[in-house]
Amino acid sequence: MIEAFVRRLSRPGEDGKTYRSFILDWLYFERPMLDRFIGEQFNVQFEGPALAIDGTDYPLGGFIERQIEWVRLDPVDAFELRTRLRKAVDAEVTDWIDGRPMKFLPAIVEKPFPDRAAADAEAARIIRDFQGSTGKPEGGRR
Repeated sequence: MIEAFVRRLSRPGEDGKTYRSFILDWLYFERPMLDRFIGEQFNVQFEGPALAIDGTDYPLGGFIERQIEWVRLDPVDAFELRTRLRKAVDAEVTDWIDGRPMKFLPAIVEKPFPDRAAADAEAARIIRDFQGSTGKPEGGRR
């Protein structure tokens, strides 16, 4: 598993760049990231490993980043903000799904794409079609 991880990190091109960017903050801040929430003005991340007490996971701390400034969160503030952000995600996803025909599948360990290149090309086509239909990346489709 470690060899596969290192191979992905060392890939050339966009795949490798994306893999490496995911762990960039961990390499700098030294603790592994539990969660990351990226907004338009703020980037919030929570540090682990989590401390589990009575079935509840508590982050060891966190950060709020705004452009080139950041502030460290103590474990209590990090727990409170992480809880609120997770609830906000649930509420937004529930609202977004409303009325959309979606079929949830069992979460099983298997490769998600029989042909990754074809899946990436199809995703790029969908994004370009969406971009062309709205004239800008904002908006939604129903």
